[in-house]
Amino acid sequence: MRGLSEKEVIASKQKFGSNELDAYKKKSFLRVFLSNFSDPIIRVLIIALIINVIFMMPSVNWFEAGGIGASILISTLVSTISEYTSDSAFERLRAQNGGVLCRALRDDKIVEIDSSELVCGDIIYLTSGDKIMADGEIIEGEIRVDEAPLTGESKEIRKPQGSKILRGSSVLQGSAIFKATSVGKSTYYGKIALDLTAETRPSPLKHRLSALAKSISIIGYIASALIAFAYLFNSFCIDTKFNTAEMLSRIQNPKFVFSQLLSALTLAVSIIVVAVPEGLPMMITVVLSSNMKKMAKSNVLVRKMVGIETSGNINLLFTDKTGTLTEGKLRVKEIITPTNERIRKISQREDSKYKKLLTLCLKYCNEATYNGKEAIGSNSTDRAICSFIKNPSCNATLLSRVPFDSSKKYSVAIASCENEVYTLFKGAPEKILNACRYYMNDNGEMIEISSCERYFKLLRELSELSYRVIAVAIKPNEKSTELKSLTFLGFVAIRDRIRKEVPNAIREVSSAGVGVIMITGDSKPTAEAIAKECGIISPYLKRKRVIDGSELSTMSDSEISDMLNEIAVISRALPSDKTRLVKIAQNKGYVVGMTGDGINDSASLKSADVGFAMGSGTDVAKESADIIISDNNLASIVNAILFGRTIFKSIRKFIVFQLTMNLGAVGISLIGPFIGIDNPVTITQMLWVNIIMDTLGALAFASEPNDRAYMREMPTRREESIISREMLNKIILNGAFVLLLSIWFLKSDTASMLLLRADERYIMSAFFAMFIFTGVFVCFTSRTSRINLMANISKNKSFITIMLSVSLLQMVFIYFGGDTFRATPLYFEDLIRVIFISFLVVLFDLLRKILYKYFKMKKHIKQKKEAWRQ
Repeated sequence: MRGLSEKEVIASKQKFGSNELDAYKKKSFLRVFLSNFSDPIIRVLIIALIINVIFMMPSVNWFEAGGIGASILISTLVSTISEYTSDSAFERLRAQNGGVLCRALRDDKIVEIDSSELVCGDIIYLTSGDKIMADGEIIEGEIRVDEAPLTGESKEIRKPQGSKILRGSSVLQGSAIFKATSVGKSTYYGKIALDLTAETRPSPLKHRLSALAKSISIIGYIASALIAFAYLFNSFCIDTKFNTAEMLSRIQNPKFVFSQLLSALTLAVSIIVVAVPEGLPMMITVVLSSNMKKMAKSNVLVRKMVGIETSGNINLLFTDKTGTLTEGKLRVKEIITPTNERIRKISQREDSKYKKLLTLCLKYCNEATYNGKEAIGSNSTDRAICSFIKNPSCNATLLSRVPFDSSKKYSVAIASCENEVYTLFKGAPEKILNACRYYMNDNGEMIEISSCERYFKLLRELSELSYRVIAVAIKPNEKSTELKSLTFLGFVAIRDRIRKEVPNAIREVSSAGVGVIMITGDSKPTAEAIAKECGIISPYLKRKRVIDGSELSTMSDSEISDMLNEIAVISRALPSDKTRLVKIAQNKGYVVGMTGDGINDSASLKSADVGFAMGSGTDVAKESADIIISDNNLASIVNAILFGRTIFKSIRKFIVFQLTMNLGAVGISLIGPFIGIDNPVTITQMLWVNIIMDTLGALAFASEPNDRAYMREMPTRREESIISREMLNKIILNGAFVLLLSIWFLKSDTASMLLLRADERYIMSAFFAMFIFTGVFVCFTSRTSRINLMANISKNKSFITIMLSVSLLQMVFIYFGGDTFRATPLYFEDLIRVIFISFLVVLFDLLRKILYKYFKMKKHIKQKKEAWRQ
């Protein structure tokens, strides 16, 4: 070996590329900030702000303009910070690979070069502690490597000569020489980095808000145009009582026409401002950020705020097994002797020859050690066995040991004990059993095996119970390591226990309409057994199909899509399968959640609508995810789904409240001129209405408590409008009632007769009070679809405080607002009457709820009858 020459290095770099991960240029903070102004609701707010400032000069309502501007700035900044920081996963990958020096053979000399200078064909020297900086093949020597940064599983892997090694792994022990076969973007590590730069689709909330923004802006502009027309029609036609001469006189007066056009435009702009829910972006920001601390207490750490709400919309969850469904720690459950006796504690056999030989085999055919508290070193299987036997008193001497070889599937040790020599075997049952000629009974007697069938039957039964089974055997008085003429000592049944919370968590997410698919590297029978124990495969669930990774690789995307509703488990899965499954599920219309912990999971975590990284996972996996589950527990993911649903419900409640009041406010402003009232609500009063509907309303609904009842509902489909049929029913009917109540109050003789004074200023002041108190009661009706308005109200103390504050401030404005608020102090009796009239909206909503539930139930019964007939 002489290594590459300088010319060969240049040629290799030109042909295969460099070893740098430079495929992606991160967006600057300013660029991300500016791009966020394209958010649909923000765009509508910007248009409203421009119209407000330009067309209403010099009488701009700077409080209103400032409120809209602050809403735009706060929402955009929070979104920018979240998006900018979340884009750091790629930077972390690149940082982990920068400044690492490697020893390479160049021109017959060993030189130390930066990892970025490595090229395909380079000969690289590795020793313990080195980081592997390219994909390649070992051409000399043997090493043990840690691939945890790639796989998320801390496992020591032996790499003999001829083995493939991957960039990102670390050398734990040994030394070797390897040849680089892939560098930079072509490495497995580099491909993951490229996947992390891919654009992800918009969240369901952003998708729905786009549609809502279009609808609201269209309705707002139409309403403002109609109101401007109504105002002008009133000025030129109704006020002149349709007198042609007077109408022409006004039209021919430029000063009058200009003043009326300006007033109509001012009114139209006010209506646009009222119609646009400028509080919605701020409300979403408030509700998401305020729930982050609550979620942290439930072991759910939020990296990207939008991930909270999206988690409530998940209808398909891909979950890892190890550490998520299980505790992530292997334990020996029992040892099954050749005579089918179960040993739960090694002390059960202290005085028998069988026990001495069994413990001898388990101790010395094992590379882990027990330090008095726990087993350390080697792999998880050896540590589990070591923890089971602890430090048995074996007066033996280890003569030699052949470590476990994945190609041979067993390990061997030779030990001397009490003047006798034993060759000890531990490994895959099918390998060990086929080499066994005898078995040892409880008395230590060797008996010839007539047939191994009963042992293979027992092995199948243990596998179906999700055990990992290790077989142990010996060769008494021999030093031969040949796998032949062994004496069978029994099976070691090992398993990673299911977390006790998991079965209940699976039932809860299933009842919430979330399909769960377990992805594992286990064999098909073991994976199926674990899925049944967890409840992922259940007689009550449709998902029952178990697919092996090799089967998956032969299937087309459309074939997988067709059976996606039936799949419960994917065994022997590869990391690349995860990203493929996410894309297939998303194309089928699912909102997808994905769990992961290794660098190899990063691409699928980012591609999923919500990526859940495990707290024990790699930094890159965590930075690719939306949410970090600090305790690695599926039950915490259930909490994230509940929080997401609660937040989505809170957003919907706020929209119902705001659009109901918008309908009333816009409606009375539109109809007012036709019924002889030019300004039912003044600009200043409209500002106060907007503050209630936007800022205070956002704060009131932001602290809505979690309700487990939400977990019994089906998830909202991605394409489903943010305004549901029930919401539309509530908005239209309650909004229409608020409008009719306002018209009745302003024009009905009955309403004026209820008041102690009947002059216009007094009635308009009473109407202002009635409209605000109606808004307070609409807040109560909007926060629950239950008959009981006070359901869970005690858990949202902020709501009560804000509603009381609004009521108190309204009293201050009525009695001390004067000309600013066009207010006249009301008599106490009239104030009570006004509040009672406002309360009618609650009674109306109660009737609406009863009728809605009745007709909904009637429709449901009818559908069931039709289904039964069919």
